[in-house]
Amino acid sequence: MILNEKYAKALLEKVLAFSNADGVQVNLRGSDQTNIRFAVNTMSTNGFSDGLSLTISSRFGKKIGSVATNKFDDSSLNEAVKKSEEVVKFSPDSKEYVELLGPQTYNPFKNFSETTSKWFEGQKASDELNDVISASISNDVSSAGFLNNDISFNSILNSKGLFAYSMSSDSGFSITVRTKEGNGSSRVEKRYVNSDSIKVTELSNRAIDRSILSKNPEEISPGKYTVILEPAAVADMVSLGLNFMGARGADEGRSFFSVKDGGTMIGQEVVNSKVTIYTDPTDELAPSNTFTSEGFPRSKTVWFENGVLQNLHRDRYWAEKNNQTVIPYPSNIIMNGTEKSLEQMIAETENGILVTRFWYIRTVSPKQMLLTGLTRDGIFEIKNGKISRPVKNFRFNESPMNILKNVIDIGKAEKATGSENESMQMFVPVLKVANFNFSSLSDAI
Repeated sequence: MILNEKYAKALLEKVLAFSNADGVQVNLRGSDQTNIRFAVNTMSTNGFSDGLSLTISSRFGKKIGSVATNKFDDSSLNEAVKKSEEVVKFSPDSKEYVELLGPQTYNPFKNFSETTSKWFEGQKASDELNDVISASISNDVSSAGFLNNDISFNSILNSKGLFAYSMSSDSGFSITVRTKEGNGSSRVEKRYVNSDSIKVTELSNRAIDRSILSKNPEEISPGKYTVILEPAAVADMVSLGLNFMGARGADEGRSFFSVKDGGTMIGQEVVNSKVTIYTDPTDELAPSNTFTSEGFPRSKTVWFENGVLQNLHRDRYWAEKNNQTVIPYPSNIIMNGTEKSLEQMIAETENGILVTRFWYIRTVSPKQMLLTGLTRDGIFEIKNGKISRPVKNFRFNESPMNILKNVIDIGKAEKATGSENESMQMFVPVLKVANFNFSSLSDAI
């Protein structure tokens, strides 16, 4: 369920009026979600869901109690407020207490498109999927996937006068294509604020072609290889890398970015000088929410500039304790690219491996930023500037920082979605990387 700014604020003010706490913050979120699924070259289900939820956080001294509800009559709202105040009685003082924020100024949100809100009206979406299914049948492959549309809003009001409101839209298309023999596979997923940016036919044709190209993969030995990582693979590595870029861990000596004798690596060149990565919620390449769940404003933050570490994310508690600047966790990631195409990068590679995407990535060592995971849905050997053959999948053991340090070349950037970061807006390039560590083989297709 979507409430406009006027009605959202009126509802939040009503909730605050029921409160007897020293301080209170109310978060209100709602969404309308529509989807169509297809599998085995047949449209299988379509659905719609909507939701509206309210979270009330009451404060007495340094004690905080929170209650969530999805009932919005006056009696239920009043009861939820009273419950949150009762919860406080059983709560200890918060050891990392920070005061509620007062009124803030926000950049206008750009992560909403009226076009997307109308994407599923009429026959357009289902017609596009019928074309996908027809193409799959004519190429003798089996396709499955998901077309979805999510319109949502997010609003905050607190007893110190802070009010924030934004709307967002998220349209997505994913397709997995398998050969009928089960010996070849490809997958593509894209998500955009504006549904017009999703080229369903182009993406599905690419997935079909790649699935056929990946048939009957051959085994090559694990080891360290020059790799070309497509944007979906890069998106996973960069976003997971930023998970480890907390200032607190670095300050306390628990992080890859900690310095042995104290301090952090901020100001040092820690990755290749070609690498520049930043967050900017107002950048239309990958727009995102302009405030945090506390109502703290988000603005442009540079993480790496020409290989030099510029910032680590820092919450309000740690910033106030150390008299430093608050740097919110990123809501989007943008990495500078070039005009060089994937095809050009392949043509310039004498020996290497092309990786389409990663899957099931997990942490091995937080301090080393060491991750393990699998390649999936199409991995290919490159010889003399051409894709020579499909090869069997690998398990890898690698660090995102090692990958960014070993960058040989950077290609064109595009909107990307990895297997581990579907909720984050990302715009990242193709990367050519040296000495990528494939630790063992995988029998998965």
